[in-house]
Amino acid sequence: MAENNLQFDQLSESAQTIAVNQFGKFYVQHFRADGLDLFAQLERSGYIADINQYLMENAALHSDELLAGLVKNRSANLVLLIKALGITFAEDGTAQPSLAQWYLNQKTQLATAS
Repeated sequence: MAENNLQFDQLSESAQTIAVNQFGKFYVQHFRADGLDLFAQLERSGYIADINQYLMENAALHSDELLAGLVKNRSANLVLLIKALGITFAEDGTAQPSLAQWYLNQKTQLATAS
């Protein structure tokens, strides 16, 4: 039976690649759609600064091109952000809970903490 709730460092190299790509896609979607305020509130160590700089400098790219460039050029920042946010994964590299559910959980926690 596959393990769930693994930290990023516990994943295989191929699962880490899946995790980074899925998180990167999720991050780009929020960058394009509703902003990154939640990420900024959750992460205070500055990992998002380089990620966001790349996204803003390349905002004219199609989302698929933007994601490919982000993963290629800012993969280390994405990994550090994933770790800082405490996102957990299934053995295959998919986020557990899903990234959408994780985001909703974080949003709810921030709202109740205010």
